[in-house]
This record gives sequence, structure tokens and C-alpha cells, in this order.
Amino acid sequence: TESIQYRWEDLCAGADPDEVENVRDYLEMIHSEAFRCRDITARMLDFARGDDGVRTSNNLTQIVADVLLMVKPMSQFRDRNIEFSRTEPCMAEVNGPEIKQVVLNLVANSLEAMQSGGTLRIDVTEQVDHAIVTFQDDGCGMTPEVIENIFEPFFTRRKDGRGTGLGMAISHRIISDHGGTVEVSSDGPGCGSTFRLNIPRRAPNSQSAA
Repeated sequence: TESIQYRWEDLCAGADPDEVENVRDYLEMIHSEAFRCRDITARMLDFARGDDGVRTSNNLTQIVADVLLMVKPMSQFRDRNIEFSRTEPCMAEVNGPEIKQVVLNLVANSLEAMQSGGTLRIDVTEQVDHAIVTFQDDGCGMTPEVIENIFEPFFTRRKDGRGTGLGMAISHRIISDHGGTVEVSSDGPGCGSTFRLNIPRRAPNSQSAA
């Protein structure tokens, strides 16, 4: 991406300005997400050694918006609807890239669980000590057995062989390490699912930035 960006003006000579700007935005997104993945890998290695990352003040509303900006253009999800209307900041002392990974996992899982025309509703609400991020879809729903095992490593409902079964396990561990919880509910197959993140707004003193 850096090589393409360096040559961008020459590559786009004579092209439609609107398309040039769109592709530029996507390149910047790829560049940003590549560095985020690098940081996540480094933090996972640190985590394996017992070195938790420092947590700083992050806007959870913006984290959700950034994930949706990345997901909405994906061709396999264009026939699904996403409703997220909050614009007010919701600040919490968290590891931003890790929480972004959790949001991405939950959004992708919900969209994959829905048929064409399905709707995912996301909400961020503030409490005195916690922030609540809710993901509610009208997809395939879950049985009690699936709910019981959904956070187990390598557990997956996908039949196409593409799922690793690690996304939910990693998400649960990240939220737990932040001192929060992940609540899961569903009225059964065909009735949709709801995931609710309960995230403390203040990090322990040993994990917050000086």
C-alpha cells in the first residue's frame, strides 16, 4: 500500500476524480488495518508472556463506526442492513485495537448469520462505571447448546470450513481481561441473537497510561 500510495499521482493520471478518491480511501484503510493487525500480533505475543498492553481513553462510538466503515463495502455483506445511529462519544479506558477486533468479530459473525435483507442493530449506551455495546441480529439464532459452547476455542457453527472457531474465544478473553463480560442470548433457531459487551470505563491503575 505504501508503494502504491507513493506512485498514486502517476497511476491515476486521467482517471475519474471521484473514483480516485474512493480508491485512495480504501488504500488508507488497508494501510491502517495492516498496522493494526501487526499491533495485535505483537500484543498477543506480549500477552503470552504475561505483558498486558497499556489502556488509554478511547471513543467506543468511533471504534464501532470505524469497523462499520470497513465492513460495509465488502461484497458478501452488501445485501445486509446495519443500523447504528449514535454519534455522541462514549469514552472508556481500553486497549483500542483489541476492542476493535472484538467489535469486528461480533459484526462479522452477525452478518454471516443473517440472510439477504437481514438487519443488524448496534447500540452503545453509557452507565456510570460501564459502557454497554449491544449487537442484535435477526439471523439464524442459536440453540442452548451453541450458547453454552460458543466461547470454547475451535468451536464453530460454520459448515464451509472457513471458520477457525477462535474469534469468539479471543473476543471473550479480551473482554474478560478488561474486567468486562460478554452476554449472549437467543430465543432459538431462526429467532436471531443478541451479544452484549459490558466494558468498564476505567482501567485498573496498573494498566492505564500514566
